[in-house]
Amino acid sequence: MTRTSGSIGGAVTAASLARIGAPVPAVETSSATALLGWTAARGRLRSGMTDSARIAFVGDSKTMGAGAGTGTGFTVGAFARSRPARVAALLAAGGLATRADGFFGCAGLGSIADVLAYDPRRSGFSGWGGGSNSLGGAMMSAGNANPGQFQPGGAVDRCAVFIRNGSDRPAFTLTKGNESVTLTPSGPSGGFARLEASFATRDAAPIAIARSGTSGNLQLAGLIAWDSSKPGVEIANFGVYGVVSGYQADMTNAFSPAAALASYAPHLTIVNLGTNDIAQGVGMALWLGNLRIIVQQARLSGSVILTWPAVAGVSPAGGSDANRTLWRGALRALAFETGCLFIDDETMLGGRVAAQAGGAFADNLHEMPWAYDVEASAIARAIL
Repeated sequence: MTRTSGSIGGAVTAASLARIGAPVPAVETSSATALLGWTAARGRLRSGMTDSARIAFVGDSKTMGAGAGTGTGFTVGAFARSRPARVAALLAAGGLATRADGFFGCAGLGSIADVLAYDPRRSGFSGWGGGSNSLGGAMMSAGNANPGQFQPGGAVDRCAVFIRNGSDRPAFTLTKGNESVTLTPSGPSGGFARLEASFATRDAAPIAIARSGTSGNLQLAGLIAWDSSKPGVEIANFGVYGVVSGYQADMTNAFSPAAALASYAPHLTIVNLGTNDIAQGVGMALWLGNLRIIVQQARLSGSVILTWPAVAGVSPAGGSDANRTLWRGALRALAFETGCLFIDDETMLGGRVAAQAGGAFADNLHEMPWAYDVEASAIARAIL
């Protein structure tokens, strides 16, 4: 990984290299302080001053992991092989413990059955459907008392749930083994909240969530479980299949994605958006404006990495090479202007033609698992 910093006393910068047509590195920043918020949070975690730090991944299907799984949409079992999951594994291998036992939303998938196939740690949820849009897609919504279940990967004794809050929402119960905790939403309708429960027993028993109140639907945006005796980095995958940047920039309600992102308060946010904006005819100016909103919300609590997505294909299904060059340059400029780290996935995979020839993609737009590993390694090296 090469990182280029700002100019002092005439030093060469990535921006100046770009102006003269010289190659630029795949990972770069114009500021030595681009990751200061994240570095501070990581330092507090390592020194024992806090027990957690939070990393959020904001994006489309390339973030939720499409391409890494099986089935016609390459999403079956994809959660565990997604870029966020691979970053979590690399951080753990690098000595930074993680809390990756969790999920957010329906990930843009068309049915609860598809959601459970995408992430088999979830089961049950009979009669549940998609609710309001929030972090990770439509919230999982229950108007019945049927439980949904999550299977942690290890022993846990704490659990956080993220919900559409408000006194118009029903109480719900979290059950693990013989223990149950009932939580009650409160406050004005349309809110967003993180509610936590503690369990006396630390084990890998599944956690069930069920609606127990009778007023309105329970709308579950996400769940994270962890061992309270072990500090770690909380990893949140907010990727949503098929969305454009406007989805992730939505501030309409407190539970809308960009507003809820600020409530989640990540110490580091990795943003990968643009593939669908180009494919669906969203203008560059609108795309950049949406990214500014996301960066603004994320910078309230930490650092931001902006990533340029790679594509493949014999023909440029992800936009013409000339147009993509313009968009990539605009994203680099935005990263430099807003003090974000910039990562160029397209360069890392050798460009569209090389990515196609090298078998890096399951289809024209979605990476194979090994290609997600390449992209994850650049992120991990930058933030460890």
